[in-house]
Amino acid sequence: MHNRRDFIRTTTAGLFGMAGLSSIPQLKAAVGGSSSSSVSAGVPRFIFLRKSNGTFPSELVPVSLSAADRRREENKEALDLDLDRHELPEWMEPIIDHKDDLTLLQGLSAKMCTMGHSTYQSPLAVSRSAERVATITRASVDVELGRMFTSPFEHIELTSAHDQKGVVRGMSSIGPMQPNYAFASPGAAYKNLFAAGLEKTNDDKAEDNLNRFLSGKIASYDNRTLDMIESQKIGNYADSVDTLIERNKLLETMSARIAANVPEIEQRILNDEYTRTEQHFAFADILVSSLRAGLTNVATFTLDDLSTPYDDLVDAVIRLHDVGHNKDMGGVPAIECRKAVRTHHMKVINRIVAQLKASPEGNGTMFDNTMILYLPENGETHHSVGSEVPFMILAGGNVKLSMARRRYIRLPNYNDEGHKTLGNWYTTILNAYGNDIKHYGDFDVALKVDQEGPIRHFLS
Repeated sequence: MHNRRDFIRTTTAGLFGMAGLSSIPQLKAAVGGSSSSSVSAGVPRFIFLRKSNGTFPSELVPVSLSAADRRREENKEALDLDLDRHELPEWMEPIIDHKDDLTLLQGLSAKMCTMGHSTYQSPLAVSRSAERVATITRASVDVELGRMFTSPFEHIELTSAHDQKGVVRGMSSIGPMQPNYAFASPGAAYKNLFAAGLEKTNDDKAEDNLNRFLSGKIASYDNRTLDMIESQKIGNYADSVDTLIERNKLLETMSARIAANVPEIEQRILNDEYTRTEQHFAFADILVSSLRAGLTNVATFTLDDLSTPYDDLVDAVIRLHDVGHNKDMGGVPAIECRKAVRTHHMKVINRIVAQLKASPEGNGTMFDNTMILYLPENGETHHSVGSEVPFMILAGGNVKLSMARRRYIRLPNYNDEGHKTLGNWYTTILNAYGNDIKHYGDFDVALKVDQEGPIRHFLS
């Protein structure tokens, strides 16, 4: 190493990525207690599934609306319909068996967010955010939920964005100017999440010793610095390594449960040899196994971004940016490519829901306590302005929101009385599950109606 900054950059970045750390203080609290707190039955769980390229609001509308309701829908007037009486769009067919658990939510605006091509932390932190870390304003809502229901990893993030491999910068955030880290390949997620349930190799044992070495090494650099801010940063890094070691001890106490829930993934996929759909299904299995093992209660899965190619859905490679500009892919119309991608996403969701429903918990199943949110990260279209962010929600019977099952809901249009924002929606979820925050996220300065607080009629 040439200097202290090189040492910090080459050691701590990898450690945070491997650790999957989100909140050091809360993690310490979990480590300090018994392992039972991380594996208790019936704890609420949340899964956020992000897609790119927008979702046309018209794509979520039931095909069996009456003429009067269709006019209200087209005029973006408020609607609240019983899905039992309506037929779902064709592309939702893979989740038809879960229709009783489905709600389609339309009309939330997000003009306070960065929309368009790349949204980074914006749609989950309800703020303007760009590629620069300095633009991150707060912990994203998924991370906040993870901190409420403590587990060894608190929150895990999986990503197919940028077609990357290994451990990378994530699209969630753990605090101001602090991006989360994400697993970009099934192999990286498998090795890091389930290590305590796998047979240890000599390399793994050496890594434990390396962690202890790094903790002391970083602390020794701290003693040499005269810069208070730098000293504080290094102290935090050293503290995080100590916490990593303590968490690994906690995971060792959970090793039997982890071992019983290690997902079966083909070796070639673990070796980074996969198609896009194989990657997604492997991530789905890893996600569910992480929940079953008690490693986390909240997960975020970025299914794609505009640079993620789909190589096995149609007779051409689907390139989402070109599709967003309505270009055909090898003769396949753009609208059909969009439909193929959405239908595949529904297959991923079905895989997750079916596995959770097959996992006993208490007097029911793990799905009873789970809420899945499928959202377009950049709103209503490819070049979104944030006028709408359509949501698909699948939720079990213990969900603490009165609106989250068997409904088609369109909220009042932008600036109409009763209109609600993405911040209102996340405030509602946080309030329902015990976080009494007055309002989560930034306000829309152009919105003239009251926009503070939860959507009260969504609360049980």
